[in-house]
Amino acid sequence: MDTAIKTFIGIGKTKFNSSVCLLPEDPRNVQVWLTERSSRKKASGEWPFYGVKAVDHFVKENNLQNLVAIAENRDVQLPELFEEYLNNKFPFYEYLKKHNLQKYSKKFNQLLTTENHHEAHAYAALAMSPFEKSIIVVIDGAGNQIDDGSGLYEECSVYLQEAGRLKLVFKRGANFFKSQKIPGQTFSNGVGGLYEKMSEFIFKSSTSSGKVMGLAPFGTATQIEDRIRFQENLNWENAFSGITKKEWEESKNYKLFCDLAASVQCELEKDVNNLLVDLRKKYPGFSNLILTGGCALNCTNNAKIKETKLFEKIYVLPFPGDESISFGLANLLRLKNNPERWSLTPFEIQTAYLGPVDSVKNVDWLLEKFKEKGIHFHYSENILSEAVNDLIDGKVIGWFQGRSEAGPRALGNRSILARPDRPGLKNYLNANIKFRESFRPYGCSIIHEYGDEYFEVEKGFDNPFMSFAVKIKAQYKDLLKEVSHIDGTSRMQTVRSTQNKMFYDLIKMFGEKTNVFCLLNTSLNVMGEPVVETVDDAISLFENTPIDSMYIGNFKLVRH
Repeated sequence: MDTAIKTFIGIGKTKFNSSVCLLPEDPRNVQVWLTERSSRKKASGEWPFYGVKAVDHFVKENNLQNLVAIAENRDVQLPELFEEYLNNKFPFYEYLKKHNLQKYSKKFNQLLTTENHHEAHAYAALAMSPFEKSIIVVIDGAGNQIDDGSGLYEECSVYLQEAGRLKLVFKRGANFFKSQKIPGQTFSNGVGGLYEKMSEFIFKSSTSSGKVMGLAPFGTATQIEDRIRFQENLNWENAFSGITKKEWEESKNYKLFCDLAASVQCELEKDVNNLLVDLRKKYPGFSNLILTGGCALNCTNNAKIKETKLFEKIYVLPFPGDESISFGLANLLRLKNNPERWSLTPFEIQTAYLGPVDSVKNVDWLLEKFKEKGIHFHYSENILSEAVNDLIDGKVIGWFQGRSEAGPRALGNRSILARPDRPGLKNYLNANIKFRESFRPYGCSIIHEYGDEYFEVEKGFDNPFMSFAVKIKAQYKDLLKEVSHIDGTSRMQTVRSTQNKMFYDLIKMFGEKTNVFCLLNTSLNVMGEPVVETVDDAISLFENTPIDSMYIGNFKLVRH
């Protein structure tokens, strides 16, 4: 890579979670644009339409010239092959020419590089690593085809990280089989592919793996001896075929769904544990672990790995799924041939707030926006006090601050918040605001120094991205009932002042007045929609749900 190049662009053209990353000379100013936030279609992965909009926005806003390197990736299928497929369906290349988008396609721009999917995941992990040395484990549904003639697709890759350098030491492949027994079905023998397929069976969506994880404690697991046979032996006529939440909750196959979820969760835990035991023996000098790839979103499994004490510390990215591919690609360009540019990112300054910097431009811009929309609002220099008073009164508030979280979980900048000890809160949110299935738990954000007070974790435990579902201490089970799951765990978030001062101060002020130093925290959206990105999105949510108040910067939006 030419060392004169100052700016790097990564384009994740992935099937479900496409994104664009702008990485300037100062990596602290990185920005990640998730295309679903523009399209408002969850897991749509639309390329090139919204992705190109993001790239062009970054280029124009930052006045970028020629000293830019661009890399791309698509899971399973290479981007150029997919674009050839598109061109056979309609004049795709003509579309690119018409809109002057050729530089974002390898068909026209040979300087654009196509990089490996799992390597992009690994470089995203490297860029955010809080460790000088670690084992990085990538596990997902499928990456790219392995270049060894086997025809397999990467499903698990392991890298050793030492400072800014990565070394691939293990790669495991999975295959996809067209079923002879069940016409129209294709099954994978990979653990991530199995999990996605059961998500499709249970929820009619291969992108609902998080729901499968939440459903698992309600079922009884069956040991899976052969993954392909397990999938083929299912009666696929029992797969969920409805549309509404009500249809799913009243399905005659509810017990089957619970048991399937428990079975694939057990299989994932067994598979990952066996791998990590082997790695710990093989590489005794590497005592820290980083998990990434879609399977690292499984906070139940992450917590069980933590409980084994195989590793001294475990780190999970805020966006381990394919949302981070563009970020990983940009960092691959920056670091691969220049590892001296790397520096570790201590837990104290870990951040997920990497969304576009101009979601909110300035106070005057906000004032014009509110007037344009006919919104009732007021400005306050004591916005924290007002929000705390609303929370103390049992109100549900929208909390929109600064840059958005680059990932699937709201972590205090695009959140719906409420006091966690409000009786019936979970049911109220499910019925009136979030419209989620009744079994799904809500997250909990707590100031860092109180983590071991409420939860069964060691003092100083860091969980800034809700990556671990941990046990609530017995004496707080009643207090935290509305943010606990059936298995007694909570998908909690520890918040340090150095990570998000405004959110930290909000929780702390609430705690000082109530002696409860945590809040229910769920994403600022309704089920089926992406997390809100813009002020317009937040206003729309406020207008269409009974959220009591919406806080945007130092403004409070109020009802007529």
